[in-house]
Parts: sequence; C-alpha cells; structure tokens
Amino acid sequence: MNAPDRFELFILPDGVKKISYVPDPNVEKAATFTIEKEDHTIGNLIRYQLLKENQVTFAGYKMPHPLEHHVTVKVQTVKETAPETMMAKALNDLIGLTGHLRQKFVEELAKAKAANISGDTLLIPDHDSLHHPHHPQQSMPPTLSVSSNITGGSVANLQQHVDMDF
Repeated sequence: MNAPDRFELFILPDGVKKISYVPDPNVEKAATFTIEKEDHTIGNLIRYQLLKENQVTFAGYKMPHPLEHHVTVKVQTVKETAPETMMAKALNDLIGLTGHLRQKFVEELAKAKAANISGDTLLIPDHDSLHHPHHPQQSMPPTLSVSSNITGGSVANLQQHVDMDF
C-alpha cells in the first residue's frame, strides 16, 4: 500500500529542519517557506495571520501531494519588509494566541472543578497532566470525557463560562 507509516506523519527525521525557505528569484521580496510534517491546519492559520499584516501583499499555501507531509507557504511583502520577518511575526503571533487560548482553557477547568461540575462525571485533567509524557517540553492536547448522564444544562453552563473572545 502507498500509505506511509503513521509515525511518518509527525516525527521529524534526523537532520531535517522543521521550517526552511527559499527566496523567489523572479519576484522581489517573495519567498517560499516549507514546513515539514504539517498540513492544511497550520498552512491556513499561517496564511490567515500573514494576510492580517499591511506589509504582506500576498500569502498563500498549498500541500503538494496528500502523501507528502509538508506544506509550502508563499509570502510576498512590501519593499521595506523581508518575507522572513513577516513569517516570524506571524508565527510568534500564533504562538501567543495559542498560549492565551491554553491559559483560558486551564482557568475554565479550574472554575469547573471549583463549581463541582464533576458531579455529573465530567472528568477534568489536572493542569500538570497536560504535558506529553515522553517529551515534557511538549504539551499534549487535553482530554475531556463526558458521561452520557450530563444534562444539557450542565454542558450549556460550562460552555457559557468559556470565554473564547480574544
């Protein structure tokens, strides 16, 4: 079968950089960035973040092939700004945004625990359990398990308290 092993979808091989770029020889202030082991999710987030900047005149992404696990992002900027600068800014802005989202999530989990919402078998992990067991520096997505006996009011109450407005 042509499908790669699952670990090849996210583990970066030795000697391969996560992100690289090549300046466009035909277009001034343009470059193509290749991000390894990523897909449409990160490509679209980066494109969106880049297009929010006035110094970016073009931003687009593509996945060359479904069996190749990298995304390419093309960026063109105004004359005063380098594409690498805008890519770094976009990535830093996204890191800040996800950090804010994680902070809000942890705060709401603490509020839910304090309000004893867990009486309906809502399992909420401790803050310390949100880290990857084999790579402590990497965070794992939190798991939230909800039993079937939770009433609509309890879930609506929890959703009402989660502030996702940035």
